[in-house]
Amino acid sequence: MHGRHVWPGRLGGVMERAAESTWTGTPHSRFELAPPRRFLLPAVLLLLTEEPAYGYHLAKGLEELRFGRVDRPSVYRALAQLERDGLVEAWSDPPKAGQARRVYGLTEDGRRALRAWMGVVKQERDCLDLVLRRYVATGTIDAALAEAEGGWAAVTGHAWSPVSSTSRIERRRAHLHPAPVGGERDDLARPCESATPAVYTVDPDRSVVLIEARSSVGPITFGAVGVTGQVEAAVQDGTVRAESVCSAQLEIEVGQLRSGNALYDAELLRRIDARRHPTVNLELRTCRTAGGAGRYHIDGEITFHGSTRLLDGTVGVSVGPGGKLVVSGEQVVDIRDFDIDSPTVLMLRIYPDVVVQLHVEATPDPVARETDR
Repeated sequence: MHGRHVWPGRLGGVMERAAESTWTGTPHSRFELAPPRRFLLPAVLLLLTEEPAYGYHLAKGLEELRFGRVDRPSVYRALAQLERDGLVEAWSDPPKAGQARRVYGLTEDGRRALRAWMGVVKQERDCLDLVLRRYVATGTIDAALAEAEGGWAAVTGHAWSPVSSTSRIERRRAHLHPAPVGGERDDLARPCESATPAVYTVDPDRSVVLIEARSSVGPITFGAVGVTGQVEAAVQDGTVRAESVCSAQLEIEVGQLRSGNALYDAELLRRIDARRHPTVNLELRTCRTAGGAGRYHIDGEITFHGSTRLLDGTVGVSVGPGGKLVVSGEQVVDIRDFDIDSPTVLMLRIYPDVVVQLHVEATPDPVARETDR
C-alpha cells in the first residue's frame, strides 16, 4: 500500500469507453448519445467498497451502473492505475483449478478518495438537474414529452396549481401557437356550410398526459406519453368549426404513468388496480366556442377504474402545418369520484384532488379522407 493521495481531478483524467448509440433525426443529421464519461475510476472504487472482487466481476458491475460498454482490458488498466496510486490492493486467491486469480480490495486511501469523489458526483448531479429544469422551463411540447418519458418530476419539482391559465401545458400551447393579435376572431361565431368533418388520428409519440398531485411531502407529477385514439372535427381556414360535428375517443394506458420514484409509481398502480383497469377512456361528444380565439367548451365522459363520470371543461385548439390538430387542456379531478382511495407510502400521503393535463396532436387520416370522397 502506497502513501500517495489521489484527488478527483486526477482520477478524472481516465475516461471509459462510452456507449456508441446513434440517433438519426433526418438523413442529414447525426450525433452520438453517450452516458457520462469521467467516472470509471470512482465507479470501480464504489464496487470495491461493497466487496472485494475479481476484475471480470467488476466489468459486469460497471455494466449494471450503466456507464456504457466497458471491456475487460479497460477495467484492468483502471485497476493497475488505482493500485499504483495506492487506492486498491490485490492478493492471490487460492486456485481451485488452474492458475490463481487476483482479488482486488480498497485501501484506506481509496476510501478517502472515494468519499472526495462522491462530492464531485453530487456537484455533477446538481448541474445535470439544472439542465433538466432549464429544458422543462423552455415551455415546449418536446420538453413535456421528455419529462413524461423520463419521469423527471422528482428532479424538476413543479408547483401544483389548479388554475388552467398557469398550467404548464397551456403555457406550452401558447408558446407554440400564440393567440392572434387583435383579440377574438369574428369567424368563430359564423356558421359555415362548406366545413366538412374529417377524421384525425392521434399521434401517440406527440401526445402526453401529466397528472399533478399534492402530497404531504410536496408536489408529485406522474406523466405518460402514448395517448391514442381519433378526433373528428370540421376545419376551415385554420379554425375548428364548432357548429359542425366535433367528437373524440381517446385512450391512455395507466401502466405507462411514471413519476421518477419507483415507490410512488408502484403504489399508484396498486391503488388504481392497473391490471384489472389498464386504460383510461375519454369520449368527447360536443364542442362549442368558449369566448376566445381557439378556446372551446367540451362535454363527454371519462371511464377510469371501472367507473364512468361526466366530463366538461375548456380546451385550446389550434391547427398546425399539414392540418395537424393540437389540443391542450386540463381538469381538476377528485380521484374519490372513481372509487379510489388516496395513495399512501410510509409517511407520504397524496391528496385526492389532482390536476390532469392533456396534450394531443392529431393528423388527418388519409384513409378516412379517401373514404369520404
